[in-house]
Amino acid sequence: MRPKARTPILKGMRKGIATPITLVVLMVVFTSLLAATGYMALGALRGGASERVTYQAFTLAESALEAFPLLVRCGDNLPSAYTLSVSGGPALSATYSYPNRESTVPPGGGNIRVQAVAQVGGGKATLEQTFRVGCGILGAVPAALTSRPRVEVSGNAKIVGFDFAADSGFLPVATVRLNGSLNLLSALDQNTGTFNLDVDDATLIPTGSYLRITTGGTPKTYRVEGKSGNTLTLTPLFTRGLTDVILPGAPVELAPYGVKAYDLSTNTLTLSDARGLVKGQKVRVGSFEGVVESVENVQVKVSWSGTPPTSIPEGTPLVAQVLGAASSRTIDTSGGGQILYGSAPSSPLVPTSPDDLFQRVFGMSKEEFRRLYPPVSASSFGGTLQNWEIKSVSGPLNLTGNRELCGKGILVVFGELTVNGTCPQGFQGLVYVAGDYDQQGNAGLRGAVVVEGVANLEGCGPQGGGDDCWTNIAGTQGKQAGGKIEYDPLVLYRLRVMSQGLTSVSPVSGTWRRL
Repeated sequence: MRPKARTPILKGMRKGIATPITLVVLMVVFTSLLAATGYMALGALRGGASERVTYQAFTLAESALEAFPLLVRCGDNLPSAYTLSVSGGPALSATYSYPNRESTVPPGGGNIRVQAVAQVGGGKATLEQTFRVGCGILGAVPAALTSRPRVEVSGNAKIVGFDFAADSGFLPVATVRLNGSLNLLSALDQNTGTFNLDVDDATLIPTGSYLRITTGGTPKTYRVEGKSGNTLTLTPLFTRGLTDVILPGAPVELAPYGVKAYDLSTNTLTLSDARGLVKGQKVRVGSFEGVVESVENVQVKVSWSGTPPTSIPEGTPLVAQVLGAASSRTIDTSGGGQILYGSAPSSPLVPTSPDDLFQRVFGMSKEEFRRLYPPVSASSFGGTLQNWEIKSVSGPLNLTGNRELCGKGILVVFGELTVNGTCPQGFQGLVYVAGDYDQQGNAGLRGAVVVEGVANLEGCGPQGGGDDCWTNIAGTQGKQAGGKIEYDPLVLYRLRVMSQGLTSVSPVSGTWRRL
């Protein structure tokens, strides 16, 4: 019986011997792989000097693209070079080029295609990326009240849009400052065809814009070539005559959307500025009406009603319709509530996504906005904005009792906002509510109000759900005047101009490439 007992012992011996043999074989194979890899790497290093400097150039170019958002400033020239300091060695530099030949950021911001070119030793790398540059807020609102939730106007409250039929497309921005009358033919520089004109305040008059000034008793159009303080350099866009005289105190009007060029083949307008326009918005140029198909930088494509214009004179104002109220849900009035100059219920003018709505109004994401304007607590905000400032507040915010909404500027509330009154002079500006909005009493807001409501409106149901699912604008019953939200194009234009120093830059997804 003993021979049978030895069999499992021999099997165990064979198994014990097999394990170290397997390990030895694996070690030999692994060592061979390491040797082969090392040999290949050494070979690459022996013949890869050019690859190394090319990689260094690539890294430098990538660093230049990453630094681009930090170097761009609205109103300044675009950066031409990037310098990288190197510890213990000479500084490295890369250059920027712009295939679309921009030299400055467009007044309203836009997409800018950037190429970063770097050379290190004999290596060279060129990388390209498109960046979205925002200069100030877009202020793109189609109505005095733009609300994702349903809207209820009651208690003698009024929401007032703007009279599209009577809108000239010009805004009063200054007055002429002269000691005596100015004869245009005498004042013109014969070489440049321009002349200088002093105004009382040129704050709202950017270079490249279009003005209308009464000349010889008739309103005539000028292009702004430059500005130094309150002195404008202007080019008349008409044939000058002996009777063309500008008088002291003449009103100076500006076209926020002045036409620079028109491409009949694509029905595309090039404007002095396109911020504020909304896809789907009704517009008018001269006697021609249409609907905005797209807005890209200062290029606006229009779907004309009927026969399109064959040509449009430079400086002609585009007039955009601004309704009383627009909502992605229903709009109702009761108890004397009124909406003037039109409403758009269940309208595509209002994005279904709250983030898209914020992006359209401010030209940046909420995260970027919060970084630039960190929200303060509701308890620290007294309700007053000064000098057209931008104020960001964490909700819920209740401006009731002694805390009234007052002043001028942009108020952004991340959460619920209740306004139960304004100071006697009212509020001028833009109110954006990333949450629920209720306005009561005799509050008076001049500018525009935008409301996100709850994130998921689908949960509100067809009747609007609870208080968080609808925007309530309620005045006071009886003889007293009700609350009011009234659109003011000059207020929105001022906010866009005053915020132009605000620069936001972000890369456009999917545009990075190596050339």
